[in-house]
Amino acid sequence: MAGSAHIGRVSAGGLAFQTYLPAGPAPGLLLLPEVLSSVVETLAEKLLLEEFAVFLPETLPSYAELFEAFEELRANPTIKSQVLQWWIWGEGRGGLWALRLSKSLTSEVRGLILDSLRAEDREEAASLLSELRKPHLLFHPQLEEAFPFPEAERMFTLSPAHAKKLLLLPGMKRGEVLLKSADLYVQTLAEFINPRAGRWRRQKKV
Repeated sequence: MAGSAHIGRVSAGGLAFQTYLPAGPAPGLLLLPEVLSSVVETLAEKLLLEEFAVFLPETLPSYAELFEAFEELRANPTIKSQVLQWWIWGEGRGGLWALRLSKSLTSEVRGLILDSLRAEDREEAASLLSELRKPHLLFHPQLEEAFPFPEAERMFTLSPAHAKKLLLLPGMKRGEVLLKSADLYVQTLAEFINPRAGRWRRQKKV
């Protein structure tokens, strides 16, 4: 694996994860999508090109299963040598779980990327956001009728974090941004994480 990127598989806590590992140590991203699809796999591949170590569950577990698996994944000696710090990307229900993991593992999770939080999760999400001091980036689709952007904006202001950003996805419905603007999405994500991971600018590809 030395000297080149590697796509593989690892098991932890009874769950299997697809792994997308760059040539050297890098910030780690645990992906928690609302649904598993080729679109999310493409996202993982694009994040690998930006030199992130990416971990994608092969199935959608319960929260208890995810917590146990993430604990074991972080303790894996090979993974520990590869991941400099942990970030979590959560979409829909995965966003709520990212918030839960961040609260439970305060010192282990560096920050969050939250995409399209669900209307049915708003009360718990608001409560968790009101205690969240970690860096976080929140994407919200403009055409999410069940959860209007002004409501998401009010919830976002509850967070006491200094490093936080809320981005409206204009003209988008839930789940459309990765289909329509994946490259810009990944660039935005990387530009938020990199300075906070000690990577001040995107490295030029040789």
